[in-house]
Amino acid sequence: MKSLDVFRIVALVALPLFLAPLARAQSDPDMADVGRAVTIFNKGDMSGGLALVETVLARSPENLDALYRSAQFNQEMGNLDAARGRLERLVKLSGNYFAAWETMLQVTQAQGDLLRRDEALNRVKLAISTAIDPDIRERTDFVRDMILTSRGDVHAVDFFTRGGSDFTRYQFALGDPHRDPDVGLFLRTDEHTTENWSSTALLAADKPLFYLVMVDRAPDGALISTNYKFYVGEPDYDTVRADVMRILRGEAQPLAGDPGGLQGIIKP
Repeated sequence: MKSLDVFRIVALVALPLFLAPLARAQSDPDMADVGRAVTIFNKGDMSGGLALVETVLARSPENLDALYRSAQFNQEMGNLDAARGRLERLVKLSGNYFAAWETMLQVTQAQGDLLRRDEALNRVKLAISTAIDPDIRERTDFVRDMILTSRGDVHAVDFFTRGGSDFTRYQFALGDPHRDPDVGLFLRTDEHTTENWSSTALLAADKPLFYLVMVDRAPDGALISTNYKFYVGEPDYDTVRADVMRILRGEAQPLAGDPGGLQGIIKP
């Protein structure tokens, strides 16, 4: 049985039954059972939590909270087809709902269905831009991918809004990326690095230089950076993800220095 990483446990507990305002006359027993299912799941009884939320769906098949929790639980358990089935039903019922589309984005990425993934990506951005909830509407990032490793889930954060010449485009972090936003694998660009390369034949005119860098935190709190790769112009997500996967599998080495902390955490 896969153990839950700390971020997932906190996320499942802290996430309110946010779909309730959209639900069609959800009964109090249903809501109570969904809440109990979350508690059971977070205590490590994944099958028990899933069974309880499926019981709710058996009597209330359009219960939006139960559909979301079923998708979430199945995703954590590696049941991607089941998770997607629940999500497809959920997005038909709930429309432009951010959390449902964010999870759909992660699941379809894991399935390798890039067409549906790209549709979900567009719907995530639309859901953010049109959200009534200001906390969602003001978001500048979302988790677009979850990669299973021997040490827990690596969350890939997409910083879809940015300005200027210095910014982070993607972050790959073990566990909650907001717990220590300075640590992980980052795709970044900055004016200083671009200027340093601008006089070489390797950098085309008017192209920024992006780099994939792993940042670890030393015991004394200092940040240690290790560069893995440079890109002329902004690479697409699939290119970056493929390079990240090689690092996580231990197949890539840094350009200089010792490997970073995420090197080789996916075991054969």
